Amino acid sequence: MLAALTVLTVLGAVDVTVTVAEWLRPSTSTSGVADEVLDGVAEGVAVDYLSWDAWERGRREQVLRRWALPGREVDGWDGHGRQSADSATVLGRVRQGDEQAVVTVRARVVPYAPDEDPESSEQAPTQSPSEQSGSSSPTAGSGIPAAEPAPTDLPGWRAYPARWLVVAVPLAEHDGRLLLTAPPALVGEPGTAAPDSTPPGQAVSDDRFTRDTRAAVQSFMDAFATGDLDFVRASRARIASLEGAATLVELRQWRGMQASPGAPPDQRMGVATVVWRVAENAGQLTCTYRLSLHRQDDRWLLAGIDIDTGKAP
Repeated sequence: MLAALTVLTVLGAVDVTVTVAEWLRPSTSTSGVADEVLDGVAEGVAVDYLSWDAWERGRREQVLRRWALPGREVDGWDGHGRQSADSATVLGRVRQGDEQAVVTVRARVVPYAPDEDPESSEQAPTQSPSEQSGSSSPTAGSGIPAAEPAPTDLPGWRAYPARWLVVAVPLAEHDGRLLLTAPPALVGEPGTAAPDSTPPGQAVSDDRFTRDTRAAVQSFMDAFATGDLDFVRASRARIASLEGAATLVELRQWRGMQASPGAPPDQRMGVATVVWRVAENAGQLTCTYRLSLHRQDDRWLLAGIDIDTGKAP
């Protein structure tokens, strides 16, 4: 009996040790990553993505490559202007299976524009310090680099009042890290819903539908930017606009899809890539969205808008 009690005691200790080890072992799936870890990564991505400086383009490229899945292009900035971001806060998160999640983050940004005051003695240079010195690599420093410009006004730049931007960040776990599966995209507050389970790559393009709806989609995206959605939004659709945080420059691409098998013919979806000009002409961002359209009273209306999340690794 004494021997049996000794064995049970040892086995119990082993079981407790295994349980504690499982608690301490990091999870390797997105579904097992703690919310605070997911949020922390998304906040860092948002600050880097919404920060840029035309003088230090190489630095931003270096930073965003670190956040991206191998081989993915995630920089939607046009390379002009200057903007700094900080104070990122998660508004919500939506997980998609065990591989992907979309986190909506609000960040405070300060836009800059070239100082065009004719009395200004110094204007914004056309070349960055690295270009002037003949070097194309960003300045080396200790720690993990961030894309936010130094918090001092540079000669030739005029800072404008700070404002908030909301961005949706698509993440997936890969080799023990949370990485971007696609470029983040500007969204309205409180954010975007989870994408449906049918990736755009599995849908079939409809060329005629694309041509017939392109002008309407351009109107949808313009209204999405300004907030004037009343005349383009389908009934019962709930869509949060950008509230003037950006201006539509162009609808770069629109690809309408054929109706899904079994779906009503008056419901369609498509993928739109647009170029936004952020406040005070501080720069431009290219963002991609998935649109849901609904036909009412013989015309197509906007029923929903989500970001394009790309494919999980």
